[in-house]
Amino acid sequence: MVGIISYENITFTEESVGFVHEPNGRGTLEIVWTCLTVIVLNTWTVLHINIPPPQWNPWRMYLHKLKWAFVTVMIPEGILGIAFTQWRHARNTIPKMRRFIPAWTLQHGFYAEMGGFKVVDEMTGQQYTFRTAQLHWLAQSGLISMPAITKKDIRDKSKASRLAKFLACLQSAQFVVSSLARVVQHLPLTTLEIGTLPFIGCTWLTYFFWWDKAVDMETSTIIYTPGISKENLRRLAEATCFSKKSGSWYRPAVKEIHSRGWDFYWFERSADMKTLSLVRGNNLVPSELHDFVKHSEAETRVASWYLPSVNEFLASEWDNVNDTVLVLAGWFFNGLHLAAWNNQFPTDVESLLYVIFSTGLMLSFCSFKLPVQG
Repeated sequence: MVGIISYENITFTEESVGFVHEPNGRGTLEIVWTCLTVIVLNTWTVLHINIPPPQWNPWRMYLHKLKWAFVTVMIPEGILGIAFTQWRHARNTIPKMRRFIPAWTLQHGFYAEMGGFKVVDEMTGQQYTFRTAQLHWLAQSGLISMPAITKKDIRDKSKASRLAKFLACLQSAQFVVSSLARVVQHLPLTTLEIGTLPFIGCTWLTYFFWWDKAVDMETSTIIYTPGISKENLRRLAEATCFSKKSGSWYRPAVKEIHSRGWDFYWFERSADMKTLSLVRGNNLVPSELHDFVKHSEAETRVASWYLPSVNEFLASEWDNVNDTVLVLAGWFFNGLHLAAWNNQFPTDVESLLYVIFSTGLMLSFCSFKLPVQG
């Protein structure tokens, strides 16, 4: 039935109306829009991608960052683990490298760890993507001379916007405060809002660890060397790439699959989106050096020297400290979802499935601390 509205008794005036508050109540679109805005803004501003290969065009770099933005939305605790690992490595470089660059800071450490220094062999033309451990050994051995790069030089090359980070954190803080206010008043939160809160916690911690890392850098500092002999490369690998004890992420190379199977492990492989194939690095390693490191955790580390950029996720270098941080982040992110345990769902089956999957995700992170060495 369609009703007819009569306007006979309604009086219209031309009186000016001031500020009018929104209606008391929350709509679905408002909740979804608020949560999505917080997630998207935090995701895009929190990412600090390593320096890409020099042949990448802006479109390729944008797609690479978009890929990692998707990973951040899906696994924010994993990105937090990566940020912590990079921060830890950069922090450990300070006492070592100040011998060669007295003004070496955390920013320098991040710059070196993200592929900021490329060593070029003037004799062969070979370019190496070395990180701090290799740079320190080469400088200590007198094979290279570290350039006197300053914090200002790094900042000038970085496209970091602290204003964008501040606005993202401010919006997140407003969301957290309003959510806590509802909890204090015993008002319900939707499952989307409850899922957004731990996401904000993970991104805030990621902001902390990556605060001093440069953003969207495209070029590296070139260091020229007269030449690095095969023997020096072997000594370099022995000094910087072999661990006394492998972390729980380590798996022996699967010889049945490939003679250099270690390079297939986890996310150590970069992908070529044009050909939809994985980029190999260990086939670029000279045979004498490869025979020295094959079927060990050093193989993928040495292979990374010959790639044009530093991988974002260096799983082979994780140890028990990194595992513990990842487990705690996983418990935090997935555990807070259990706050919706008593929420009202359309059916009892949906309520049960929510509890089962939330609990399962949280408990799954216990597996990272199990003895899994092969």
